[in-house]
Amino acid sequence: MTSYSPGDGKWILSPTATELRQQRKLWNDEQYKEQKEAIKTFLCAYFSTHSDCRDRQGDSIVPIMSTPKGGKVLKMRWAFPGCGKSGGLRLVVVAYCDELKVVIAEGAARRDSLPDEFVADAVSDL
Repeated sequence: MTSYSPGDGKWILSPTATELRQQRKLWNDEQYKEQKEAIKTFLCAYFSTHSDCRDRQGDSIVPIMSTPKGGKVLKMRWAFPGCGKSGGLRLVVVAYCDELKVVIAEGAARRDSLPDEFVADAVSDL
């Protein structure tokens, strides 16, 4: 089993992640940096124990589909300080395991799951 760390591979925020960029404006630079590193660390722990990205990790990470280019699409719940139990972000993450590349395709500040059409639109070019 391989152990991954945030310095491994590439981490990309999709240029089409418009809702996530709106959320970013609510944080100061320090909060953004802290949350970005925490998300990387959390995903690396998942990749280290689920290298094929086919297993759920409770309600936090749910694999839902693959992209035509070979990426594994994950829905991810991300809670941050002050957001409450049902708050936080819902992220759409595409992992390219062979390339050690992760694309944060989109995110939304929503209380419920991201609709399938929202996810499909977010990963259509990935």
